[in-house]
Amino acid sequence: MSRFKLATLIAIPLVVIGGAIAYAHTGGMHHGPMSEQSMEMHLDHMTAMLTKIGASDAQKSQVEGILKGAFTELGNTQRAHHAALGKAHELLLGASVDRAQMEALRAEQIRSFDAASKRMLTAFEDAAEVLSPEQRAALAEEVRKHHGG
Repeated sequence: MSRFKLATLIAIPLVVIGGAIAYAHTGGMHHGPMSEQSMEMHLDHMTAMLTKIGASDAQKSQVEGILKGAFTELGNTQRAHHAALGKAHELLLGASVDRAQMEALRAEQIRSFDAASKRMLTAFEDAAEVLSPEQRAALAEEVRKHHGG
């Protein structure tokens, strides 16, 4: 396998995971989840990149469907995390500190984030499989250009 192909295979998952992390933090964890408008803006940007690499309308539609579902689920995770922060504040600022409840809340958040991370990775893997290897390589180049690389 050539170095370029190996680098591309390594780069794409890193780029998509980075995109998921960026998505998760766009609204700011203390400011709630990304809005529907912002999600649509990100999907429109992805569609524009797919157009640049020659993806068909069917491919663009498939990728958008995959990512939109995952982004919606991520928004639900963000909303649940926001609610958990409120619960944490209540537990910490109450008459006494219940360490067992705090630990249970922390552990639940870790499970929730792990599940969301797995869901996003699966969605990006599914979306990547919609594209040909050549299209994925072209997309990797577009992403590098977009991020100044």
